[in-house]
Amino acid sequence: MRALAPREARLVALGLLALLLALVWLAVVRPIFAGFEAREEERQQLLLTWQRGERVIGAIRATRTALRAQHAEAADYAIQAPSAALATDLLRERVVNVARANHATVAGVAETQAAPGMVAVRADLALAPERIATFVAAIENGRPWAVVDQFGVVAEGGLQSGGTGTVTVRLDVSVRYDVGRAAR
Repeated sequence: MRALAPREARLVALGLLALLLALVWLAVVRPIFAGFEAREEERQQLLLTWQRGERVIGAIRATRTALRAQHAEAADYAIQAPSAALATDLLRERVVNVARANHATVAGVAETQAAPGMVAVRADLALAPERIATFVAAIENGRPWAVVDQFGVVAEGGLQSGGTGTVTVRLDVSVRYDVGRAAR
C-alpha cells in the first residue's frame, strides 16, 4: 500500500474529523438537547395539571354554595319522610287538604302502585267544574312538586247549560320521597 499524498492525507483527516464530530453530536450533544426538550414538555404538562388543579380548587367554594342551595331546595322535589308509608300518608293528606280548599267532596283517597322512590295515590272526588283547573294546579304546584299521572272527569249533569252541579273527578298523583334526608 502506498503512502498518501499530503492532500489526500488532509482529506482523510477532514473526513475522520467530520465522522468524529458526527459521533460526538449523536452520542453526546443530541441526547442532551433531547433531554432539554423532554423536560420542557414535562414542565408544560405539569403546568397544565397545576392550572387544572387551581381551577378545581377555585370551584370548591362555588360547588359548596350550589350544594347548600340544592339541600335547601330538596323539599321542593321530594316529600321528606322516614318511610314510604308515611310519605303516602302525607301525600294523601295533601290531596284531601287541596280538595277541601277547593270546596270538593272527597269520596276516597287510596294508595296506588308507584315507581321506586315514588309514592302515589288515587283520589275520587266531586267538585264544581270551574274548580277543576284550580284544583289540579294546586296539586301540581304545591311543594313538593307532584305529578298528576292520570286524570278523568265524569260529568253526569254537571256540565249541562245552566247547571251548577258537580263533576266526579278521578286522578292519580305521584311524588318523589326521600328517606335519607328525613332520617337526618
